Amino acid sequence: MFNNYLKIAWRNLTKNKVYFVINILGLSMALTASFLMLLWVYDEYTIDKFHANDERLFQVKRTIPLENGVIDVYETVPYQLLKTGKEQLPEIEKYITLGRSFEDNLKVENVDYRAAGTFTNADFFEGFSFPIILGDITQLDKKPEALAISETLARKIWGAEWKKKAIGSPVEIMDNGNFTVEAIFEDFPNNSSIQNDFYYSFNGYLAKNDWMLEWENGGMQGAFLLQEAADSDQVADKIQQLFQSNIEGEQKEGSFLQQFSDSYLYGKYDERAQVSGGRIEYVRIFAIAAIFLLLISCINFINLSTAYATKRATEIGVRKVNGANKKTLVRQFLTETGIVTSISFAIAFVLVLVLLPSVNEFVGKTMEIGFYRPGIWLTILAVFSITTLLSGMYPAYVISSFTTVDALKGKTQEKKNTISFRKGLVVLQFGLAVVMIVAAIIVKLQVDYINQKDLGIAKDHIVSMHQDQKLTEKYEVLRNELLSSNTIEDVTLAGPFPLDMGASTSGVNWAGKTLDEQNIEFSLLWTAHNFPKTFDIPLSKGRYYPEGSADTLNIVVNEKAVETMGLTDPIGKTVEVWGSQRQIIGVLKDFHNRSLYEAIQPSIFFLDPNDAGTMFVKLKASKTEEALVHITTAFAKVLPDVPLHLDFVDAEYAAKYKSETLTGSLTYYFAFISILISCLGLFGLATFMAKQRTKEIGIRKVLGASVQSITTLISLDFLKLVGLAIVIASPLAYYLMNEWLQGFAYTVSISWWVFAITALLTVVIAFITIGFQSIKAAMVNPVKSLRTE
Repeated sequence: MFNNYLKIAWRNLTKNKVYFVINILGLSMALTASFLMLLWVYDEYTIDKFHANDERLFQVKRTIPLENGVIDVYETVPYQLLKTGKEQLPEIEKYITLGRSFEDNLKVENVDYRAAGTFTNADFFEGFSFPIILGDITQLDKKPEALAISETLARKIWGAEWKKKAIGSPVEIMDNGNFTVEAIFEDFPNNSSIQNDFYYSFNGYLAKNDWMLEWENGGMQGAFLLQEAADSDQVADKIQQLFQSNIEGEQKEGSFLQQFSDSYLYGKYDERAQVSGGRIEYVRIFAIAAIFLLLISCINFINLSTAYATKRATEIGVRKVNGANKKTLVRQFLTETGIVTSISFAIAFVLVLVLLPSVNEFVGKTMEIGFYRPGIWLTILAVFSITTLLSGMYPAYVISSFTTVDALKGKTQEKKNTISFRKGLVVLQFGLAVVMIVAAIIVKLQVDYINQKDLGIAKDHIVSMHQDQKLTEKYEVLRNELLSSNTIEDVTLAGPFPLDMGASTSGVNWAGKTLDEQNIEFSLLWTAHNFPKTFDIPLSKGRYYPEGSADTLNIVVNEKAVETMGLTDPIGKTVEVWGSQRQIIGVLKDFHNRSLYEAIQPSIFFLDPNDAGTMFVKLKASKTEEALVHITTAFAKVLPDVPLHLDFVDAEYAAKYKSETLTGSLTYYFAFISILISCLGLFGLATFMAKQRTKEIGIRKVLGASVQSITTLISLDFLKLVGLAIVIASPLAYYLMNEWLQGFAYTVSISWWVFAITALLTVVIAFITIGFQSIKAAMVNPVKSLRTE
């Protein structure tokens, strides 16, 4: 019986080649794009979920109450909260220190290596699932000079003999001192949000930074591994009480626990410190887009199948006379749908395998299909079943509902509700395409806005390099050497990164400060005297620190700080910073010192070149290549034993918005594919309609109708549906994109022309698609048309 189904199905499919090719083509494209997107979604969703203790690992986060009931969330917490929490709460099995990762130069036997790393304690490896493959990781807590490195870094340094040579070998880490390798850890998996190649002892770091012992200093990130029977909510309450009992003030800071594996996807919080989004928004966007594409291709299948159903009336009638019942016909038609879906799946798999390396490069991941994972096969089976049933059930119902007598007499005109349903699907199909086109334009506008927005600070043609102790000692010599070339415009020191001033303090007091303003955070930047000049930041009032001075009594603030403190004439006003009285000598114009997701922060700029952290070199715009050569030569001359590593500031800024840029590009591709698949369906319907009205067209031509009037006649019905789709989908697209933009503090406005362009584009593409068949039908000799009928 099944073989008979297959033979009949194949005969019917090959008999209507246009219908067959359109369905295969549309479904293959949709499946390819959907599979690639679902791989990305799966990869994102599984980040950090591989840890054996996932259910018990919680990151500790800090809450800071601000004005008007607003609560800010920070990832950094006091070290004392982690240590004391472990000591006093039996529900906590381990505490884990999470230092901020940085790239540094490592020197082994006079050879330099560059790698990313930070400090931590031994519980980091015991709490997370990061296996130790050689050595004793507990030495990380016992010896301040202990170092653990990855297998990849060990192989890079010692080659094939790394197992014999690595343990016990000395390694110098620039700025952090000399260490001894005590353990080798297995490379972190690709789906880990933590990716480092070395970890040095937290105790060693703590010994040099005793300020971390204070409860008021939230200088690091941390996590707890809870006991198996512990209730995380109860532990969170106890941690909160512990924190608040050890800090002073009326508006006390607080804390909460977030499952570590959730932190990656859910990193945005509302003004009440409740999770409001994060990368999960992009995961949802891509998952919905993948479903949209599949839905659009299924609609093609349904529309074409129901349209061609009347062509199969005789076949249905004969089969019914021979005893076929409704169930038999449904199974027959689902078999046909299954064949189309199977062929499309096969094509899509080949395309996915071919395209995956390029897609990995494009999205910056190492995704793989993972045929060994049962979840992959379940997903494939689910998509196959849903696609087949979604595409085949309604057409099967329509075909099987023909009565035997009507079918044999050829009286199987489509019912009105079938035609209306098909029209509704066309509206839905183009409505989805309109939403995706609007989304593509808005996302592109927002990404362009981010990249081109006047930030109030220069970022182009500036390179940065890490400022270690040796660079600090030779800074003036190096600076003079660099400025001796006409390819260099200026050199300065600043830190942290001016476009992301991560350091902040609430320890700023001014006359009239209220209780509600107690916890307002001021961003901090340590700079050299020419910082504003190098970064083209104008002074609003007063002056910056003069060259040659070592001013530690005064401060410079930005306009937002003046507004926050309510100062009408700030120059000369005294402000208390960490208990010291400092006079404001200058006010810088505001520039964006955080991401565009956040408003400009009130800021303080200190003169402290020795502790700035980064050297910035501004290049002459037209001489970038010569300038880079000069920097390399000058650096090698002044600091021959220090490896040079340069980063472009504009590239670092762009990297902060990698997700948005990627989303913008992918949304374009999605919009293109969706409109292409929709037009394939429209083309198929137009072809069918043109054939169905061959006789009518022939008579109209005999009576004098022009090609233009016949083309309009055929096209108008479809264009009305496309127009209706635009009208219905535009408000929905506006709502969805407006919601997405709400996540940014600075956004583009959604203008009317976005919808006008979308409408024009959709109508033009649809008209071209339909017009081809319409004109072709109108050009046929009417005698030939009438003879055909």
